[in-house]
Amino acid sequence: MTANGAWKLRSKTQTVLLASGFGGILFVTTFVVLGLITPAYDSLHGTISALEFTSAADLQRLNFLLFGLLTITFAVALLRELQSGRGSVTIPVFQALAGVGLIGDAIFIHEPLHLVCDLIAFNASMAVLLLFAWRFHGDTRWPGWTRYCILTVILMMGFLSAFGIALRLGGPAGLFEKLATLTRAIWSVTLVRSLYRGRQLRYPLSSDRPGQPQVEPAV
Repeated sequence: MTANGAWKLRSKTQTVLLASGFGGILFVTTFVVLGLITPAYDSLHGTISALEFTSAADLQRLNFLLFGLLTITFAVALLRELQSGRGSVTIPVFQALAGVGLIGDAIFIHEPLHLVCDLIAFNASMAVLLLFAWRFHGDTRWPGWTRYCILTVILMMGFLSAFGIALRLGGPAGLFEKLATLTRAIWSVTLVRSLYRGRQLRYPLSSDRPGQPQVEPAV
């Protein structure tokens, strides 16, 4: 924060993180709106991808594509922000892989390729969360974030498990898939909000080795 209490971005990289980190919320907002205005689409039971077979098909494919590109942009910005230490390479790699899966969802609308892309996107997203939990562990600048990352993964796995069961039994599968997506999107927004308020992901220069608790020097 600045002296007068105003929020201030600390780098161009964090500006990119802020912009691309809201990609998930944009994606969720778009498919919710499309679901509400598309005739014969049931938002509770219909999957997100089912919109690609409605009158809103082109818009939903564009939604997948844009989200994928923003996810990859987020990965590039993370690579520059993390710089070194735990997950500094693997986090951006899995984040980019999630983006590739989302772009695949836009291109391949039929099974089995679409399902493969779905699995890549969701599993890579959860891998990012677990890697962040590892990075945040012992970092006193990010209290509670290890637990938050793990809790987010547990919630996503719960919603996705419920999605699979509901899909087989004719239940509200669409609702559970959307909740899993929203859970991950909220995590990203919370992260970039913390960066916007002045936190940094990169380690202090004096504590640059992985495996050591990261303590921000007192000022």
